[in-house]
Amino acid sequence: MSERREAASMSFSFHYSESEDRIALQVPTEDDETVLWLTRRMTAGLLLALVTLLARSNPNALLAPEHAAEILGFEHQNALVVASGGKELTLQASRLPKKLPLLLVEHVELSALTNGRGRIVLRAGDNRISLELPRENLHLLHDQLLGLAKHARWNLDLGEPWPASAASGDGQPRVTH
Repeated sequence: MSERREAASMSFSFHYSESEDRIALQVPTEDDETVLWLTRRMTAGLLLALVTLLARSNPNALLAPEHAAEILGFEHQNALVVASGGKELTLQASRLPKKLPLLLVEHVELSALTNGRGRIVLRAGDNRISLELPRENLHLLHDQLLGLAKHARWNLDLGEPWPASAASGDGQPRVTH
């Protein structure tokens, strides 16, 4: 029987385990806490899927595809500034609790919801965790996962998340007044 768990809140945390060479996603659920392990390959797939979801669900980027890179770059930077309160976001060292089941993520589903949010469903064996997040948190999730992958020295070849367009030439967001 499949066990489905909804995240009890939008608070979740990531941890990199050097001994496992995996990223652990710790999610509080209704009854307790669940930890899911992401491999290098699954993390790369999730990062690419997040970028695709954000690009395909931004109405402004869809209306002006020639400026999509800039629009998404601005959205990403704004999400990080809002999440950090204007301070630079840094990864915090922390430890996972000792008693954790080893649930390895085998499948990830992402979908854009009509309310502007995104749903991420992670499956690990018979377990299913569903996270419903606003766009800003999807950007933050991408940023934090990418930061951990760099910390792990995984050297993921994902390209630029917000690729350069003909309008900017270099993929960097432009500030205009």
